[in-house]
Amino acid sequence: MLPSQEAVVRLKIDPEFQELIPPLNPQESEGLERSLCEEGCRDPIVTWRGIVIDGHHRYRLCRKHNIQFMMVEKDFPNRDEAKIWIIKNQFARRNITDFTRCILALEVEPLLAAQARERQREGGRHKLPQKHASPLSESGETRDAVAQLAGVSHDTIRKAKLILEKASEEEKAELGKSDSRLTIHALYLRLRQEQLRTGTPVFPDGRFGLIYCDPPWRFAITEFGNRAVENHYPTLSLDELVALPISSIAADDCVLFMWSPAAKLEEALQLVSRWGFAYRSGAVWVKNSIGMGYYFRNQHEHLLIATKGNPPIPRPGDRFSSVFNAVRTGHSHKPEQVYEMIEHMYPYLTRVELFATQGRKGWIVWGNQVAQVSRPVHGQVEVTASVS
Repeated sequence: MLPSQEAVVRLKIDPEFQELIPPLNPQESEGLERSLCEEGCRDPIVTWRGIVIDGHHRYRLCRKHNIQFMMVEKDFPNRDEAKIWIIKNQFARRNITDFTRCILALEVEPLLAAQARERQREGGRHKLPQKHASPLSESGETRDAVAQLAGVSHDTIRKAKLILEKASEEEKAELGKSDSRLTIHALYLRLRQEQLRTGTPVFPDGRFGLIYCDPPWRFAITEFGNRAVENHYPTLSLDELVALPISSIAADDCVLFMWSPAAKLEEALQLVSRWGFAYRSGAVWVKNSIGMGYYFRNQHEHLLIATKGNPPIPRPGDRFSSVFNAVRTGHSHKPEQVYEMIEHMYPYLTRVELFATQGRKGWIVWGNQVAQVSRPVHGQVEVTASVS
């Protein structure tokens, strides 16, 4: 219907709802205003209980130029349902940026999670017909449903969340522009590196002939939330691992021992190369118990060996079997015998362990999970810095 002037005045603008509507840039606003003045308002203003929920920009310009418009009233049981409709309606538009999609995804995620909890409480007794059902399936995770709805990956949403927390207002505004050269990934990496520099111990001084590490690999999917790696320690993406200043601690002639679960073997080989090392060989740890897995239930882990320059090769008598058995203990803890093997293979090289979980005599250790960074001095252990 066409509203009277009195009805136009009575329409309300809700600040929270309006925040969900991406602003127009000057060119878009000018184009919309010209179109309304020349052709009138062809699309209706959508309302809920007299509150504008779609068409904020059209409504503002129609009032400015006294242009008549149609109205459509929606019926939602509560405010949260109205917000979900507004956000879903914005997702359907092609001209919003991925950063805006992520912002809207973070707004709608708790609302969809509340819907899922309510469905569980009701036991499906009031389940909607399929064509009206929520995009969140009964068995799916809210995070994945939101990402699908928004049209971006949940990893992109995770990066946008850090940007919203840490980036400047200027940087966030730049990401909201359709013609911006700044990307979510590039800004996230910079902010993440700043976060690592301030929240992670300073990298060890000096150069080392041997580097031993168990990288905190980030897995894209987890079958059960309570088994997620993130529940145990912060993880890093491949790009974040690549960005670590390994070249500042690796001697010209250096050997690298790196742990890799079976599912991360391809990324591990990429990381070896991008750190400046060449893959040489590897061993396999056979565990005493079976873990989780999507194809096989994993009972082994790879220990890769790579070199940079020309480090010494262990003498024949110092070489061990490429397959060894050891008891699986705490999460991410590696067998004690591996330290002994490495020390026996390379007794004279200076050694550093990255992402360490405990200190060890004769080693420099670095990581968020160790209580101290220790430096070997004439066979003793000297504490050099505290680590959070």
